[in-house]
Amino acid sequence: MQPRILALSGSSRAGSLNLRLLDAACVVARAQGATVTRIDLRALALPLYDGDLEAAQGLPAGALTLKRELATHHGLLLASPEYNGLITPLLKNAIDWASRPQPGQAQPFAGRVATLLAASPGALGGLRGLPVVRQLLCNLGMLVTPGQMALPLAAQAFADDGGLREENPRQMLERTVGELLATARALRPPLAEAPPAD
Repeated sequence: MQPRILALSGSSRAGSLNLRLLDAACVVARAQGATVTRIDLRALALPLYDGDLEAAQGLPAGALTLKRELATHHGLLLASPEYNGLITPLLKNAIDWASRPQPGQAQPFAGRVATLLAASPGALGGLRGLPVVRQLLCNLGMLVTPGQMALPLAAQAFADDGGLREENPRQMLERTVGELLATARALRPPLAEAPPAD
């Protein structure tokens, strides 16, 4: 089975270290046999979640897009920055919208597998925020792999080609991504619909 992996970052700013780590992870995932789709959460143009807005207008187009992408991929590769030790508003808001129920449709997170990444210019690499993301995804029925990667001193960690400079972080990224793909192959989460041809 060729795993279909959705790649997201909780930061969309230009030059984001988490986006750079996510891009490096996408290269690794493709090299290990996965099909990878990367989504820019900011491009979904999601308003701040509001139950009154949902009741009046339904789910915004960006939320429907994210739900569809989640449902048509086996797993999630998520790079999550740490804002004051917690999840970013961009990521939390996107997850809140995508988790909203729709008649006749299964919860798009449930039964799928996720792996967490973080990068930071600091010494902890964004590690403090990952338990919050893990708990949130587990609450939604995802299996979050035990392995994760937090990249410290990330401003100096990337080579000109976008890969990681040092051997140890490269090996850690390969192991972390490999665990995601192996778990997705073992679980074989059903896709909501036939995926489009690559």
